[in-house]
Amino acid sequence: MKIVFTGGGTGGHFYPIIAVAQKVNQIIDKEKILQAKLYYISDSPYDKEMLFENGLAYEEVNAGKLRTYFSIKNFFDVFKTLAGIFAAVIKVYSIYPDVVFGKGGYASFPTLLAARILRIPVVIH
Repeated sequence: MKIVFTGGGTGGHFYPIIAVAQKVNQIIDKEKILQAKLYYISDSPYDKEMLFENGLAYEEVNAGKLRTYFSIKNFFDVFKTLAGIFAAVIKVYSIYPDVVFGKGGYASFPTLLAARILRIPVVIH
C-alpha cells in the first residue's frame, strides 16, 4: 500500500497531514499491513524531522503561487507550475500510489493534477 500526501507550504496544511499520517501509521501497525509506504510531495519540506518521525518520504515538486495582486512573479510562476506538473506526473507515476491525499494550497496542485491524469484516486481534505 502506498499513500501520497500533498499540501501547501504552511503549517496550516502540513500539520493536518502529519495528524492523518499518524492515524494511518496506527492502522498499519494494528492491521499489520506489510510494505506500506507513505510519501509527502510538496515544494518544500516544512519540517523534515516531523516527516522522518512519522515515516513519510519527501519528494520535491516545484509549484508556483498565484498572487491576487500584480507581480512579475506571477508570470514566472506559470512556467514553474508547468514544470512542476511535468515533474509530478513522473514522480507520481514512479511511485504509483493507491491514493493521493491533498490538503490544499498551491503546492498540492501539480501532484493532484498528476494523480488525476494517471487516474489515481484523490482524497481532498
